[in-house]
Amino acid sequence: MARRSTLLRTLAIAAAAVTSAGLGPAVAAAQPGAQYVALGSSYAAGPGIAPVADTGCARSAQNYPRLLADALGLGLGLTDVTCSGATTAHILDTAQRLRDGRSVPAQLDAVTADTRLVTVTIGGNDLRLVGTMITQSCGNAAVQAFSLPTAAADAVTRGCALGGGDLAGPSMDTDYGRVEQALVRIADAVHAKAPNARVLFVDYLPVVDREATACAAVPLQPHQASAARAGYDGLLAATARAARSAGADVIEVDQTHTPCTPSPWVTGFADPFTRTPDLAAVMSSYHPNLDGMTAIAQQIAGLVSR
Repeated sequence: MARRSTLLRTLAIAAAAVTSAGLGPAVAAAQPGAQYVALGSSYAAGPGIAPVADTGCARSAQNYPRLLADALGLGLGLTDVTCSGATTAHILDTAQRLRDGRSVPAQLDAVTADTRLVTVTIGGNDLRLVGTMITQSCGNAAVQAFSLPTAAADAVTRGCALGGGDLAGPSMDTDYGRVEQALVRIADAVHAKAPNARVLFVDYLPVVDREATACAAVPLQPHQASAARAGYDGLLAATARAARSAGADVIEVDQTHTPCTPSPWVTGFADPFTRTPDLAAVMSSYHPNLDGMTAIAQQIAGLVSR
């Protein structure tokens, strides 16, 4: 509780700056009672961060949308439909079926004419970005745990992929153009439904840095880490291009707080071979922690003050 209070006080300082600076018409959402809609995947939902607000979507009550809404005094003005496993299609027009058997409607249904602020973190699952890193880490960890020959890593990785669901795989998708087009469609659809809304694309926090550094917390082979960084850079570039095309803003995140650093904003790999196997913990690997969510909320608060 003390830590949460400290974090919210920090955000409140940023919120005060927003209020004192004055808000343009497009940012009128940052006022009590205004409508803020959060769209996105697990990097916005916050799996693994307690307390849990929605089990099926693995959505935390301390993800960046909630921290931002609390800091800006929005209260019930937040509609958070972020959901782990979501793709761009799940925002645009496709219902998402959850692990608990429920089905949730396309996230854009939450946007209404009175919406004034929309944050979007999406695209990683379209590319199987995080799922591939988790799958590869699983294979590498198994080889290490059972003293298997390195040559067995690919076969073990494929086995991990079979158990990881649709978003896992031994390799990433690199169709960045498709993701870019989908992001443009999302922003256009928001503007069509809510002409006065400001749209913010929020970048994913990085798991590997620009040098593709791996470590015990990120058990990727060098070529895997390099491919992961290339995929991440491809997603960031696609997001930036989409923002320019659609008249949206981008929240560009700090690149210096990976799991291999002393103050990570992203969790490392939850190795199932060195602890009690827990699928939820494994699938929450390589996701923002509370510090990362707080940093993003602060950055958004700073942007809307300009």
